Amino acid sequence: MEVKQGEMGQKQYAIFLKYQRGHLSQATGYSRGHLSRIATGAKPPSKAFIGVCAHSLSEPAEELFRLLDPQAARLAPPTPPGQKNQDLFETIDELAWRLTTAEKKIDKLEAELEQYG
Repeated sequence: MEVKQGEMGQKQYAIFLKYQRGHLSQATGYSRGHLSRIATGAKPPSKAFIGVCAHSLSEPAEELFRLLDPQAARLAPPTPPGQKNQDLFETIDELAWRLTTAEKKIDKLEAELEQYG
């Protein structure tokens, strides 16, 4: 499974085609920079890295670290919600919470304004 630097060519590990690096960083604890070096082939993935990714994502290491042609992978069916684009979903949830909080504050201020207004 180990690929030496420069041997990857145009191929990429399936994990980096399936998941965004921000989500991988959150799930595994590895920095985006470390993930980027592995994704680009500048650094080979260690056995520990492969194990942490497989465990964190609850997926077989063999599937996550298959080398794929990015063009062919784009034709694959989309992954179910909650896996790919997890960062986007978390951002939307955070923004919705902030909006709800702001709306509550506005309602409270409007009530006070009516009381004194």
